[in-house]
Amino acid sequence: MPAYPRVKKTERIRSLFQKVATTNHYEVFFNGFGSMKRLRGYITSKSPRVSNFFISRDLGLLCNSAELPATSFATSQVEGQRMGIVEKMAHTRVFTDATFTFYVDSDYRALEFFELWHEFIASGSHYGSNSDQIDRTHIAYYHRMQYPEEYKVDTIRIQKFNKDHFRSVEYTFLNAFPVAVSSMPVSYDGNNVLECQVTFTYDRYFFGPINSLDRRVFNSAYKEVDTGTSIGNDPVKSADTSSEVGETYETSYESEENEWGPGGQPSASEQIALANKNNSADSEE
Repeated sequence: MPAYPRVKKTERIRSLFQKVATTNHYEVFFNGFGSMKRLRGYITSKSPRVSNFFISRDLGLLCNSAELPATSFATSQVEGQRMGIVEKMAHTRVFTDATFTFYVDSDYRALEFFELWHEFIASGSHYGSNSDQIDRTHIAYYHRMQYPEEYKVDTIRIQKFNKDHFRSVEYTFLNAFPVAVSSMPVSYDGNNVLECQVTFTYDRYFFGPINSLDRRVFNSAYKEVDTGTSIGNDPVKSADTSSEVGETYETSYESEENEWGPGGQPSASEQIALANKNNSADSEE
């Protein structure tokens, strides 16, 4: 019997389409710079106007447009398991880069922030105690990258909500850094707001709320457990002395005395006593 489409009146489904999410209610938070001491120190030394307050509060409000991140799976093709069927299996989760657009304020702090962040990533040749202290104006200047732990920010968060601020979803980018700062055309023709487009790359993102407490609880569940030193790796127990070997045998087999000696055979302690007696006799000879 054929199944026909259901008939619904417009009044019954009107409320469903009146509760759709819009694209113009969101906020971006750069709240992972607390532990980035070298990066913040470099930016502050070059531009003191780019303060921690500006990074954590004002910079997110200047974000003109953002992207909710995309994800996909890299697959491998499997043939031959079933005749005539070609299957695909997921083996890697792929996270694509996200692009954000920011208004540039009249003090150019937003632009300075991303330019100096990029500059710090490639400042290994002239900045830091382990650098070569190369003059940046020298004709033979070269770039050397900083370590990832120095320029990858812990978290960048984007929160998407409705106009009633009641329902929301959150995306948290983990270990992110700006991989590209796009060109910004300027012209005498017209008077438009200067915008800076930045592309971020990241290791992965977390969907849903996350905070430092969640990470501490997660890490506490996977603490390293000290299982002790194995006998073969213990220098005390692995010493090749007859006294220590005798102590090891006594410790190992004394508790197994009741398990030895079926059918009138000597027990474990009796065998150890006989072995010690024979060893002492051989040494006297």
